[in-house]
Amino acid sequence: MRMARTGANCNEVSETGMKTFYVGVKGAIVRGSQVLLLKKAGEDLWEAPGGRIDDDETIHQALERELREEVPNIASIQIGDIIGAHRVPKDIDGNKSLVLIYYVVQADFDGEPELSEEHEDYMWANRDEALQRMVDKREIIESIFKEL
Repeated sequence: MRMARTGANCNEVSETGMKTFYVGVKGAIVRGSQVLLLKKAGEDLWEAPGGRIDDDETIHQALERELREEVPNIASIQIGDIIGAHRVPKDIDGNKSLVLIYYVVQADFDGEPELSEEHEDYMWANRDEALQRMVDKREIIESIFKEL
């Protein structure tokens, strides 16, 4: 049986008709009893920073790259444990879907977090605020706050 590939350049569907999954990473940046959420530009979507793994990157390399791209003034990054995974409920392109792996991250910033063009706002959210803004990721949010 042929396995579906993952990666940024995966343009094929397996011969068995199985769905192809990209893999992405998200960093739950924590500060005290709060987590950093970013608001996607032009959308009512709040999320943790992160994105898809590029070809030949390790998971940690991808997460560090994505954090530096999305929050450019991040000064230091300490990637902790995996806190969960989430399958994005809708397909991203035809028969392709996305699975996100979430890590707890400790980070320092030069001042307050600055955002790339991909996001228009940020907040340090407590558990209730995070649950309210990321309704479809309740299990992930609960896992983040168990770590605090």
